[in-house]
This record gives sequence, C-alpha cells and structure tokens, in this order.
Amino acid sequence: MSSVLLTNNNTPYFGSVDLPASKSISNRLLIMKALSASPVHFKNLSDSGDTVMLKRALKIIRVCAKSSIPTVIYTGNAGTVTRFLTAYLAQYEGKWLLTGNKRMNDRPISMLVDALNMLGADIKYTGNKTSPPLLINGTKLSGGTVAMEASKSSQFISALMLIAPYLNNPLRIVFDEKPVSFPYIVMTARLMEGSGVDVRYSEKEVSVSNGDYNLTGTDVEKDWSSAAFWYQTVALDKKSRIFLKGLSPDSIQGDKILVDVFEKLGVSTKFEKGGATISYSGDITKLFEYDFSDCPDIVPPVMAACAASGIKAIFKGIEHLRHKESDRIEKMNTELNKTGASIVKQNDNYLLLPGKRTQETIVFDTHGDHRIAMSLAPLSIVFNKITINNPEVVEKSYPQYWNQLANSGIVTVKKA
Repeated sequence: MSSVLLTNNNTPYFGSVDLPASKSISNRLLIMKALSASPVHFKNLSDSGDTVMLKRALKIIRVCAKSSIPTVIYTGNAGTVTRFLTAYLAQYEGKWLLTGNKRMNDRPISMLVDALNMLGADIKYTGNKTSPPLLINGTKLSGGTVAMEASKSSQFISALMLIAPYLNNPLRIVFDEKPVSFPYIVMTARLMEGSGVDVRYSEKEVSVSNGDYNLTGTDVEKDWSSAAFWYQTVALDKKSRIFLKGLSPDSIQGDKILVDVFEKLGVSTKFEKGGATISYSGDITKLFEYDFSDCPDIVPPVMAACAASGIKAIFKGIEHLRHKESDRIEKMNTELNKTGASIVKQNDNYLLLPGKRTQETIVFDTHGDHRIAMSLAPLSIVFNKITINNPEVVEKSYPQYWNQLANSGIVTVKKA
C-alpha cells in the first residue's frame, strides 16, 4: 500500500492552477467520434485514467469486431466508461464481454440493460442479474419509446442519447421524475446539438432524431469538478488567492454551481480573461444547507470543508452517492469521524456535525475513490499533518493533482 504524508507549510499560494480537461465532455466526444467514424482530432482531451481507458477500449473494439468469440472489455471502476460502452456495444457488430473490477461489478446497471433490450439489444448477465459482467451480442437497434427510472445515475440516459442518432427510428426516453445529475443530461444534449443532431429535452423526457454527428475539433473545457478541491483549499487556507485557468461562467458543465455553493463557505469568485480567481471573503454561513441532486461530484469536498471549518451542514439529494466508485456517504463518514465529525441520516437528508479531533495522528483511507482522496488532502491545512493511503486513485480523474498541490507550496507532499 502506498501513502503520502501531507504537512502544512503555513504558506499561502498566490498563483495559478492549470486544471485538467473535463473527462465528462471528453468521454462523450469519444463515443460520438466512434459512432460517426470521424477522423476529427479533439484539442485538450482529458488525460484522466477513465478517458485513457475509454480510448483503449474503443481501439480494441474496432480491431475485434469480427471475432467469433466474445472479446473481453475491462473497465475497472469507471462508471461512465462501463455505461457508455454498454450502449455502444449493444449496437456495434461483434460479441463482447463487458466487465469491471469488484466494485464496478456490484454497481447497478439493470435500468440501462432493460431499456436497451426493449430496443432490440441482446444483452445477458453472466453473474448478478443487476450488474456487470455483461455478455453483449451487437445488433441493429430499433428506436422508439422507453421508460427509465433515473434515481441512481444520469449516465444511463446519456448512454442511450449518444447512440440514438444511429438507431432505426427516433428515440424517446421518458422518466417518472426529474433524473439525478440532470445537468449531465443537458451537457450530453448540448454536445449532440453542437454536432448537428436534433435533441429535445425536459425534466420528464428526452427525444433524439436520427442523424449523424458532424464533429469539429472541439477544444475541451477545463473541468469544473476538479476545481472543487481548489475551492475547498481556499475555504481552509484563507490567505491564498488562486487563478483557475480556463474556467468560464458559460460552461456546459453543471458543476459550475461551485461558485454559489462555496460562496456560502466564504470563497468568492471573480471571472477574468482566461479563467477565474478565487479568494476568501470571510462571509461564512452558520448552517450550510444545499440540495446536491444536480451536482453529486462536489459533495465530498464540501463535506470535508464543512467538517474542517466547524460548520454544521445539511446535505439534500445525495442518496445516489451510495452507487459511486465507493459508497461516498458511508466512506466520507468513516474518514471524517477521524476529525471528530459525523454524518447522520435525517429522513431523506444527511446532517454533518463537526466535532473535536479525536486522533493526534490522522491516517485517511481513500476506499478506491478519487474524489474522496482529493477531498481529504486539503484537511492537512487545518490538521497540519495527515497521511493518505492509496493516493494513486486520483489518476482516475486528475493525474496531476498531487504535483500541483505540492507546487502550490501550501503543503509539502511526500511519500510516506
């Protein structure tokens, strides 16, 4: 097991951070490119582990399309990759066994599989009847209307949307309630619309016409989800002023809501040419309360910021975090317990109660979850010295995180 030791330098940072490109946008564009067989080259594509894995998988799929035996496509614990490839392979000629690691093979996917099979797909489970591994025999899909229960992941809907232009008939997806992470569905729609496909969407349904993607060399936006950890850093290191390159208020990413969320925790945002400067305002709420149904990825850094700042907080709309790379509610509670904080359920919400540090030496575990690792790292500012086990999990979305944190000088980052 590898570990890093983080030590507070009591030195504020006045500089810039070059955020990674959005893996959410990158992965959607890669599926669109594969469907259209376009030779287009995307600028600033994400270098995240998930995007690298998807690129590799799509290359294997192209090579093995004519195989008479199932080709194994391994996706680790990459939810987006697994779900997007489930839909992509369902309509792609060939025989496929899609599988991931133990956590991925425990994560639900039946809602997507059921919808695809209604459209004419040939997908069978090889183990648990609600999750991967999946045996997929690619075939032409019909289109039409499907109903989806969308309380666990918007990725099921985005996966269907992305392949929809290439079905035999237009596709209509209806929901009985607003899907969780709805801004990610809007992101998918806007990327498709920008490539010439007719998409219509509301909180109750999505309709996609037949067509073909007309892709151009899109410059992929910087990742707002990754910016959350720098917002958290400024909330805890009150003297720092950081310029986050490439962030725009006009982004198609829902996590730009960070501006409003962290304003409640004392961080102000000023958009300038080429990015945004974040600094500490001192205007902190006494009780933090927010509905995260649309922005689940920023929950861990907000939880950690509240715990370290001694702020009581109510988190709404986060039940679906139990189905992420880890059970993020349970695991964040486990780790924040080490700082004296606790997370308890109250009806449909979760209450975070800060407390006094219970351990002189804090060793955090990451539970195989990149966002948990990065949300715990800034706590070294408050607790001066912490150890984080399995820090390499950040490769999934933000490979340069540890280097950039060390280069800021706010904390020293050393192998433990």
